Amino acid sequence: MTNKKLELKRLLLFLLFAFGIAWIPAIILNAAVGYENWFSGPYMILGLPLLYAPALANIITRKLTKEGWENSLFHFNFKGHFKYYVLAVLIPFLQGLLSNITMTLVYGHWDFQEMLERQTVPEYIGSVLLMFAMGPLFAWNTFGEEFGWRAYMNQKMEPLLGTAGTVIVGGIIWGIWHAPLTVKGHNFGTDYWGFPWLGIVVMSVWCMAMGVFLMWLTKKTGSVFPAAILHACNNAGIPQMNTFFLSGFGDMEKFEPTLVQQLVCMIPYIICAAVFTGIMIRDSKKKGAVPQVKG
Repeated sequence: MTNKKLELKRLLLFLLFAFGIAWIPAIILNAAVGYENWFSGPYMILGLPLLYAPALANIITRKLTKEGWENSLFHFNFKGHFKYYVLAVLIPFLQGLLSNITMTLVYGHWDFQEMLERQTVPEYIGSVLLMFAMGPLFAWNTFGEEFGWRAYMNQKMEPLLGTAGTVIVGGIIWGIWHAPLTVKGHNFGTDYWGFPWLGIVVMSVWCMAMGVFLMWLTKKTGSVFPAAILHACNNAGIPQMNTFFLSGFGDMEKFEPTLVQQLVCMIPYIICAAVFTGIMIRDSKKKGAVPQVKG
């Protein structure tokens, strides 16, 4: 049995630190030097807390509440789980494949000649293999988030809200956490109807969908590292490798999908996320994986 009040206290304390450590430097840097400048040069060191805020929040919360490091998920746990590390690289690839095929079917048209003129099949395969090799190397860049969201927030939230509630509420929290970047155009630009609030909503929907696969990998392996690898592969551009399958949009160098188009193309990924949520719910019921809470 889990003490509901104590776990809720730990969760809220974690969120306070995760947002505070990230938002305070982000807001200051946005105002002082501008969003375009603080990702590089001498300001980068000041921006690092944003990347590692959830991990720092995990550490601080455990220390303040004397929780210890049980279930920290800070191990690779390769034995019997290597296939999930492979899936951590493949899932972003499949997400990009589904999204870009949907973009062509809904908004463009199939033109294989155009595709081959833009990039040959060997060039496409080579770029994908290169990203497969390099994506996991950037996991240090996303470990800071995953050691917080998946290795702490999800573990505290699931006994309180259930699996579906964790997917939804956790995704919204994660999406809102990105707001200092979203409102400056980092994710979707600034030229769209409903800016910036619609962008924050879409980012939250995206975080819900992506969070499902990150949560699933973490639960399957008992390790935070597959989630960090998937997140890194996504950020490194593996989904964008499948722009090979975009056609019917004229000059691809000038093609920029609108926010609505991006949301439409997320639909197949959202459907897959819903299926995996159902799988996690089924597994939790079968194994009794979600502990009950007491007041």
